[in-house]
Amino acid sequence: MKAVDAIKIMKDMMEAGNSQDYEKFASFFTDDCVYEDVPNGKVWHGMKEFIPFAKLLHAAGPDHKWELKSAFSDGNKIASETVWSVTFTHSSDPERPATGKHVSIRGVSITELRNGKICRNSDYYDALSLRQQLGLSPETPLLPETPSK
Repeated sequence: MKAVDAIKIMKDMMEAGNSQDYEKFASFFTDDCVYEDVPNGKVWHGMKEFIPFAKLLHAAGPDHKWELKSAFSDGNKIASETVWSVTFTHSSDPERPATGKHVSIRGVSITELRNGKICRNSDYYDALSLRQQLGLSPETPLLPETPSK
């Protein structure tokens, strides 16, 4: 695959995620994909695990936006710089009350493709800065548990 095609897959996947079209979003991933949030030690295996979490994030902040700033690729792997922003307006977890604060955080993703689909993605970002922007204490878990299936 050409590098430009790989980067287009990443861009299109982010647009689908931003639109909350979860069926389209899932179509960019292999069934056995691994999605990793490195700062929080969370790993989702397959879209059946990850989609409920993505829905939970959108419920917490419907204005969620994921923006691709730059990327490079060898055709099979992509390194991308992104900006993620959201206003934390809803929480179903009493240990993580909604703060109403808007946050914007830069991150880096390392993404691997197999047969034109994402088979692995690892996100890296400054979780402490995110907690501070949200008005959460360092002890407050940043990510909610994914709802049971």
